[in-house]
Amino acid sequence: MRPLREIRGLRYPDEFLVRHFFRRGLDTRPGRVIELGCGSGQNLALYEGFDWRVAGVDVDQASIGNARWNLGPEAQLIEADLTKGTPLGLDGPWDAFLAPSSLYYLGADHARARLIDFAPRLAPACEIYIRVRLVDDYRFARGEQIAPNTFRLATPETGEAGLINQFYTEAEAADLVRETLDLREIVPLRVRYDSYRNGVLLPGNSDVILMGVTPS
Repeated sequence: MRPLREIRGLRYPDEFLVRHFFRRGLDTRPGRVIELGCGSGQNLALYEGFDWRVAGVDVDQASIGNARWNLGPEAQLIEADLTKGTPLGLDGPWDAFLAPSSLYYLGADHARARLIDFAPRLAPACEIYIRVRLVDDYRFARGEQIAPNTFRLATPETGEAGLINQFYTEAEAADLVRETLDLREIVPLRVRYDSYRNGVLLPGNSDVILMGVTPS
């Protein structure tokens, strides 16, 4: 792994993923982890630092290039558009499955399809960590509506203008992972926060994090 000063792109993992990682004892039992929307690999670096074998998918070529630099040659990294299907070569079995901030960019149908694709590839007792946006998020209804609770964003201040965003109620998000991944017990964690980007205060970012374990 690279020293922190040499990391390209985002440097730090999702703070709630860090808490989940240590509270679940994943630092003591390495395995194989896959992340959808891995970006520059900042989340996977946490796992790799504790001897996990890591794999990630992202649509952005520059982000995948950064991830290759940051994580090194052992990481399995694939540039792919998940709205066009699940890439080949990601058969698992996976001991941890991460989608911290990616499913809402796919739209409801593609998000469901990708979770269904991965369900049989997950190991027994696979650790699940998924984060989606809620309907009370700042971005909701800011753009052209293209499906129920789905908008093509008109939010240049967030850097997401033109991107599709699917918003969920907390119940819809829980049903999504329960039905596709067969999770029996789901721990929802609601996260609401303000952020500051491009000189603009963005109030009311609203997510729900869904954590669980697949059947043993």
